[in-house]
Amino acid sequence: MLSEDKEYRITSLAFKDTQSNTKMAKLQLKTDNVEEGFNCVIWQDVLEKTTKNTLKVGNIVKVKKYDHNEQYNNYILYSLELVQEEKIGLGEEEKEALLIKILETVDLFKDKKLKDAILKVILENRELYISSPAAEKIHHNYIGGLLQHTCECINIAKTLFGTLYKDVNQELVIAGCITHDLGKMFEYIFDEETGAITRNAEFKKVWISHIHWGFSWANQNEFPELAHIIASHHGLKEWKALVEPQTHEANLLHLVDTISARLGAIEIKDIEKRQQGQLRLF
Repeated sequence: MLSEDKEYRITSLAFKDTQSNTKMAKLQLKTDNVEEGFNCVIWQDVLEKTTKNTLKVGNIVKVKKYDHNEQYNNYILYSLELVQEEKIGLGEEEKEALLIKILETVDLFKDKKLKDAILKVILENRELYISSPAAEKIHHNYIGGLLQHTCECINIAKTLFGTLYKDVNQELVIAGCITHDLGKMFEYIFDEETGAITRNAEFKKVWISHIHWGFSWANQNEFPELAHIIASHHGLKEWKALVEPQTHEANLLHLVDTISARLGAIEIKDIEKRQQGQLRLF
């Protein structure tokens, strides 16, 4: 149960329209030492009374008044107190440094056609790409999260190349690290003021998911092996993979993606700790 005495971090936030054409917010609150979160709702009348800087992903708040909705197992919030305001994503210099690392990695590719295709899609969508989160919840769900997740995947893959996976097509795996989630820059809509993330309904109508978009992009550019890696990077069909991995490269990319998603920095506060040497990936 929520408690009025505890401090909670806003770990996800989305603003939505109700069927009665009013506004609402869906958010998840967590204490820093507990994995499970509390799903909460704020209706329009309370939203209008809540100060704008209170509702931001990463902020620490106290819940001053609430009701528990047993039917939906969530909490209706009536009053929030801001305890600490946090940054909602990577800064411009942080994003630029990660982008440069990714571009320099692609520039080393021996396959010119592959290099040109990846550089083209990134640079044509540069502003969208550098700000995109890597998820709505779960992992890297902050501005610049896609960059962070991509660089983590590259680093993890290179580590595994030197130990368990010496005989794979390394360039193809790195290409998979960079492209497997590219479609997320179109899949999510993000608010750079609040950090709120929602799914793009128009994108979903056409593409269903970032996996379908990436699979199509790779096939249109005639990269069938990369298309398979993208299609299978979730690992199992029940995890929304289009197919299950059939090659060493696809299996490795699935493993790398899973390590970053599960053990990488989940919240923006963890990025700062890692930069200060207080938190490590392994």
